[in-house]
Amino acid sequence: MTLFHRIQFSVGDSAFFAELPGGETVLLVRDIEMDRAKRLAQADRIGCAADYMPAGGLDGDRDTALAQAGAECLRQAGVTTVRVERTLPFLFAHQLQQAGITLNYDGDYGVLQRRVKNDEELEHLRAVQKITEATMEMACSLIARASADAEGVLQHEGAALTSERVRQLISRFVLDHDCTTLHDSIVVTVPHVADCHHFGTGPLRKDLPVIVDIFPTHNHTHYCGDCTRTVVNGDVSDVVRDMHACVVRANAAGCAALQPGTTGQVVHEAVAAVIREGGYSMGAPTSEKDEEWIGMRHGTGHGIGLDVHEPILLATGGGEILEREVFTVEPGLYSAIHGGVRVEDMVAVTATGHENFNQLHSELNWR
Repeated sequence: MTLFHRIQFSVGDSAFFAELPGGETVLLVRDIEMDRAKRLAQADRIGCAADYMPAGGLDGDRDTALAQAGAECLRQAGVTTVRVERTLPFLFAHQLQQAGITLNYDGDYGVLQRRVKNDEELEHLRAVQKITEATMEMACSLIARASADAEGVLQHEGAALTSERVRQLISRFVLDHDCTTLHDSIVVTVPHVADCHHFGTGPLRKDLPVIVDIFPTHNHTHYCGDCTRTVVNGDVSDVVRDMHACVVRANAAGCAALQPGTTGQVVHEAVAAVIREGGYSMGAPTSEKDEEWIGMRHGTGHGIGLDVHEPILLATGGGEILEREVFTVEPGLYSAIHGGVRVEDMVAVTATGHENFNQLHSELNWR
């Protein structure tokens, strides 16, 4: 995705991109992709592996050959040292080293450019989040309106309504809206909800909260949505009601704290303060057998864009926040007995504060 962000061209096979010392950029792709690349890719020079044949010839493996050609391209340009970004495959690094080129790793290269969104990127994120919310409304309404059998197991089309079945319906819904769930959605309840990133498995039940976390990728723009809501079919216990109220307050505090010049840690601390004021814990339980533990054991959120999880984190150690960054704000509370609650919004940092891309309600009743 760092390569896509730089060249604005999507190709399924390996590609090689470099900015040469004089500023000229070169992109190497498969020969069958060259015509399309010349029309669409943002690069000064477009070529293929055969254009940069090393002395020993090209390997029969397509990806290896492209890496060899990339190294030869740099050698012909007189390059002896390169700055590389965090996602460079080792296959390419190896071929560069074989050609006698020194690699200097730069963990920030390409990151800052992706963190700060332009107007078009912000609009892409708004659009995919709108689809994500429509999907969320479908999934949560389905769970809320399902009938229950005598054992309290929710039913759908003559069978038990399971986490797996809801995920299937989510995947189908987003596909109909030109999106893909590259990573499976989360539909989780007791007891797995205490593991914050458990995808969920088995039947859903009446009177227990279900966390639904949906994070699709748009097939055309490649930008990602991310939204979490919690739904209860039936009666909400006093404990869950209090957990939910605290999480909603924490979400509002996190959004309000998002401002240019503050830090991800400050935002997280604002959320943590609300969680503690509600009487809940921050961090992992002190014992695996602590059945009474209710708390939040993860950070407040993360950057989002062409990947669901991008730098920086809204968490302890989170760095300075920049104008036009986009984050998720997703506080949650979890109990192995009572269930879990999480509310997640997508929020852009503006010059004066923040813009919440979410319009969907965050209540527990989805009937």
